[in-house]
Amino acid sequence: MSIKFKVITRKNPRDLAAPEKYYPSSVTGSILDLNELADLVGDGSTVRRNDVYAVLIGLVDVAKKQLELGNMVRLGDLGSFSINVSAIGKDTAEEVTGAAIEKGKIIFRPSSNLKQMLKALKYEKVGESTI
Repeated sequence: MSIKFKVITRKNPRDLAAPEKYYPSSVTGSILDLNELADLVGDGSTVRRNDVYAVLIGLVDVAKKQLELGNMVRLGDLGSFSINVSAIGKDTAEEVTGAAIEKGKIIFRPSSNLKQMLKALKYEKVGESTI
């Protein structure tokens, strides 16, 4: 199996007068939702699809709650999720309050197994489309 990519053109945002360059851009295949994921996991085990779906929904709920509490959620060979913040810098530590935080974001850190999978991927060029 291979990851498909297409060729796109992009301008240099630091030098808009520079000629465009060509870059590979991955092409997303199918999107699996929780129902399809539950079906696939259920097909590969002795657990029924409905049970798998209930566990996945429970996992999402618990992970969300743990992230809200400031905890990291580590999902074994998948990786871990945690909250990170973007903020406005202040001149002194005393000036730093919650109001300085502009937004929070969820960070995903893949496991070493997923990182190894990325290193082993093969790529296949499709169509000559550009943006």
